[in-house]
Amino acid sequence: MRFPRLGLSARTALAALLAWVIALNLPGDVPDTYPYFAPLGAVVGSYSTVRSSLRNSVRAVAAILCGALLSLALAQLFGRDLLVVPAVVFCATLLAGWRVFDTQGSWVLTVALFVLVAGAEHPVRYAVAYTALTLLGGCVAVAVNAALPSVPLARSGRALHELATTLADQLDDVADALRTDDPPDVEDWQRRLRSIAPVRDSLRRSRWETEESLRGNVRARTHVERVREQHVAGVALENVATRVEELTELLLEVQATTGRDVALDAELRRPTAGVLTELAGVLRRGEDSEGRAEGLARVGERLRDLTAVEAAQRAGTDRDRQTAGAVVTALRRCLGALAADTVEADPAGTDPEAVVPAPWVRPDPDLPGGRLRPRPTGRRWSQVFTRRSLRPRLRRRR
Repeated sequence: MRFPRLGLSARTALAALLAWVIALNLPGDVPDTYPYFAPLGAVVGSYSTVRSSLRNSVRAVAAILCGALLSLALAQLFGRDLLVVPAVVFCATLLAGWRVFDTQGSWVLTVALFVLVAGAEHPVRYAVAYTALTLLGGCVAVAVNAALPSVPLARSGRALHELATTLADQLDDVADALRTDDPPDVEDWQRRLRSIAPVRDSLRRSRWETEESLRGNVRARTHVERVREQHVAGVALENVATRVEELTELLLEVQATTGRDVALDAELRRPTAGVLTELAGVLRRGEDSEGRAEGLARVGERLRDLTAVEAAQRAGTDRDRQTAGAVVTALRRCLGALAADTVEADPAGTDPEAVVPAPWVRPDPDLPGGRLRPRPTGRRWSQVFTRRSLRPRLRRRR
């Protein structure tokens, strides 16, 4: 869905309507007196995925039940004395921090006070209505989410594009700085720095939510391949983001004009800038697989040229050689991260300049969904080292 918030709003409204209608038609005085608790439970239990809807509904009902029982118990202990309110607030605030309730812990204090004050005349009846009808609304919300599940592919796709664009812009800025005749000063370098961490964190959240949406999703089969593609692209971009941050920090340290000489001379700066520009072009191509393969090949060629120049610079100081080696290694790791998908499909065809990511940071094709996820056949995924397959091997080696 292109606008996931619109879909969530529609499902929440539908769940509230159904819960309200069901509560109005239940027998007995309790639902007839407090029917509004049912749509409240539907609102509490409406989340973007089936799993999160079920999880938060259970936690909310548990917190409500805990708050109601606490209020009833302290009311019996203190009666209507002045001390009952601070006692309820104190104990409910403590219980609200229990990790079992997670984000739903605030319901403990809210319900405890409502049962104590709003339900003073019939506290037990009020507590039963609050708990039971909220549970009813939560069940309706889970049912609506299960019947009308959503997979926020558009949101995760935008997050992938945003991170790729941010990384490409950062690489272009660094390349422009390296092409200047005189190395930039610290202020100029800082103006060229971009904030990558928030964009990367946003991608992680959106990717997690997309993969989480496959759990309990009756239509997971129609989306699992696309989610898997986004998963692989997301892991590759996160690896590249880490390498770009490391490379930028290194160049800022050794290239900024300070009290000491720069550690990367002009003969290395220009070929390094050429590699960065080609990497930025690969990132901007996105899902264009043909153009991406051509771009990666050009990156490999540029890296070979840079390696040849770096090998001819052995006469410099130790600091110059170490810096040049670190820059080349970082660029090779960027190439290896971008080619991670190709590495798994055809390891023999990997560019020799690429440094393949370690097994535990490679893309993991195992996605949520249980039996609904069809495993691709062939070499593409069969050779991937997943976290689950890696751990037993590490134990045996020990």
